[in-house]
Amino acid sequence: MLHVTNGDAAADAIRAAGIPGEILPWRDVLHEGPVPADLALRELSLVRAEFIASRGWGGVDEVRREFEERDGALAASVDEDEVVLWFEHDLFDQLQLIQVLDWFAAHPRPGLTLINPAQYLGPSTPDELRALFALRMPVTRAHLSAARAAWEAFRAPDPRGIEAIPGAELAALPHLASALRRHLQQFPSTRDGLSRSERQALEVLAEGPRPAGELYVASHHDREDPIWLGDSTFYSYLEDLGPLVTIGGATEIHRRIVTLTELGRDVLAGRADRVAAIGIDRWLGGVHLSGVEVPWRWDEVAGHIAKAS
Repeated sequence: MLHVTNGDAAADAIRAAGIPGEILPWRDVLHEGPVPADLALRELSLVRAEFIASRGWGGVDEVRREFEERDGALAASVDEDEVVLWFEHDLFDQLQLIQVLDWFAAHPRPGLTLINPAQYLGPSTPDELRALFALRMPVTRAHLSAARAAWEAFRAPDPRGIEAIPGAELAALPHLASALRRHLQQFPSTRDGLSRSERQALEVLAEGPRPAGELYVASHHDREDPIWLGDSTFYSYLEDLGPLVTIGGATEIHRRIVTLTELGRDVLAGRADRVAAIGIDRWLGGVHLSGVEVPWRWDEVAGHIAKAS
């Protein structure tokens, strides 16, 4: 038996619960960096490794090796009696889930089961995990169809394809529609050019300077349910905000003091646009946003992606 799950915390918890089988942590932050269309898993993993290394989250050779081992373990799963997919309800996990399910749709096998709870696996008790394991469900054609449609739309250069997927099709994976909507809210807003995560951070900073670690908790943990964003990714957002904030003080990033600048206050108030003021260079799935103008924005009032005129 092979268990595929979101990362090391969940893997450790499953192991501690005494559930038999090998465990494969997926380990990729798919909501950050390029996830372009028309690449097989091996080629996509090379792209992902380059991005992760570019953010300082690991050495490129090390990450390439980890992805090669991970992808090889997935390919070798054809020899297992059962493959159990353990993924949570948040954006981080749902993107991993649709990637893995998309792979299995192209490499069908019997004995594929799913555990997709509205709870976090890492903090779960051994008894809770054993109960979830007992309730695992067979992966059906409806699961695979929803995942394939979502993974294709997520990787496309036009994000409107995500909104075009019928809700009835996504319903087979009950947390997927809300996760994809949260992904779209990371596009620059039509109001001020800020993503939802960026605006939440600036709103907290408008109350006064904060250590980066406290800012992360106050702007993400205290304002989102489910929690999906890791602290390292959040700190990279702060670095990308450049002239809108200043970061100084301690060596350790979580202790450094973050302060909102006057330009940051202007952007937060809608008097200036984040993209026009400081530019952007960011991938969201298959969409590359760069420069001081972007073709796609999130319209908060209408609640959908808007194409720039």
